[in-house]
Amino acid sequence: MILHQAGPELVRDQDFSLLFRDWLAGRAVLGPAVPDLGRFLSPVAERTPAPAWGNARWRASWMAELAEDLPDEESRQRLAENVERLIAGATDLVITGQQPGFLGGPLYTLFKVATAVAAAVARSAGGRPTLPLFWSADDDDDWREALEPWLWDPRRRAFLHAQPPAEATGNMVGAAPAAVWGVADGHWLDEQAERHPLAADLAALWVAAIWGGTSWGRLQRRALLRVFRGTGLLVVSGNDPALHAAAAPCYERLAAGRDVLLRRAHGRGEELSSLGYHAQIQAPSLERFLYVEENGRRLALTEDLETLPVTSLLRPGVAARSLVQDWLFRPAGVVVGPGELAYLKQLEPVYESFAVPRCPLLPRLFGQLAPPGVEILLEESGPAPEDQAVAATASQIAVTARASLAEALSELGTEPERAAELASHQAARWQQAASTLLAREMRRASARRGPEPVPWLNGPRGQRQERILASHWATALWGDELVGALLRAAAAHLGAGRAGTWREYRIVVPALMAG
Repeated sequence: MILHQAGPELVRDQDFSLLFRDWLAGRAVLGPAVPDLGRFLSPVAERTPAPAWGNARWRASWMAELAEDLPDEESRQRLAENVERLIAGATDLVITGQQPGFLGGPLYTLFKVATAVAAAVARSAGGRPTLPLFWSADDDDDWREALEPWLWDPRRRAFLHAQPPAEATGNMVGAAPAAVWGVADGHWLDEQAERHPLAADLAALWVAAIWGGTSWGRLQRRALLRVFRGTGLLVVSGNDPALHAAAAPCYERLAAGRDVLLRRAHGRGEELSSLGYHAQIQAPSLERFLYVEENGRRLALTEDLETLPVTSLLRPGVAARSLVQDWLFRPAGVVVGPGELAYLKQLEPVYESFAVPRCPLLPRLFGQLAPPGVEILLEESGPAPEDQAVAATASQIAVTARASLAEALSELGTEPERAAELASHQAARWQQAASTLLAREMRRASARRGPEPVPWLNGPRGQRQERILASHWATALWGDELVGALLRAAAAHLGAGRAGTWREYRIVVPALMAG
């Protein structure tokens, strides 16, 4: 049986941003994570159904497509029942999402969905039926990120990585054909098909998609629905024209209030920077907050938006996507990682301006897979000496940088007090970046010194495992038992979090054997 074990508190992990750690630790200025979780888990009375469920045209087309993607008849029957409850306002949603990627994208995609499923179960047990929904960002055109995940092949004893197709640049990743983008992972999955029933099912999905003309995005949705079969998981496509047509009132408000959106998001970014954090959404992304779909590509709308294109062709950028999502579905909670937290905290004033409720934000599960007997940076006894050395070195770098920058600003004519303030804020960011870099390189050096290192433990180039190794690399190798372990770990994660303790979890998996 695959087990999960609690590890160190996340607030001590220098791999994460200062903003994320402060949020978990309960800094009031950020709206702490623990009260958000408590608010999410508190039963509420029935609410008015979300706009998406009142749009019969979108609902019919979406249900027909999703029914084809679900893995069995029982799931299709459950879908019909759940949608009836959503239409009536008797069931709520907890949402998470990610763009499609090589072999399902990074491992943390599984962790996000497992957290959403566990959160829905916990809230339902508290008296308010809740379902998990995954927003597949298949309208994204960042193919470099989509193809970033790697896998460790136990038979070849090597890391493998997909190469981008020649026509990748500029195309939305979900619209790409599986026959081009899914071949490499399909071949590998076929080699693993005899390991577990889940591996066989995934291999069959890839073969059917490659030969059946299915898009890469839809293949990814079918795989995710199979992995989390029986959980009631719903999936929507970010590239669904009918979904964006249903959001027409929201898009009209966003276009009319574009200047307000830009000004308030920029102002909040400056505020976060003044507190020593990072403004996640920079000016170029703010200005491209709406796109239009054209022949599988998305083109930024940067001109005057007094007259919008046909709404079904609109696609939100990073500054608008969560607003559109929350307007459409009115979720009871959203599962986030560090990056999403950063941009959602920057967008809080925008939510207020557009009167879109900002639902509770829930930290996703954080975990590392490891075989029995292998210790992997999951110590219970506080920071290791290496961590203390990293912190001391990064602090000294920041002290030196702060003094040098303040001196340089003063020489340019900046008032001394302002020069010191600006230098302190910048040095805080440098200290955080230096800590992350030093810790990563120390892990790499330690792995090289180890007698029998597990090659995939930290992933290619010493990167954090959950960010760089692929989801279906793990599901194919360890099967449905791994999925069950992730769901149990996610439940434990939320239970400990409600008491104010956010931890990373170790998932103890069988050692990899060539096959």
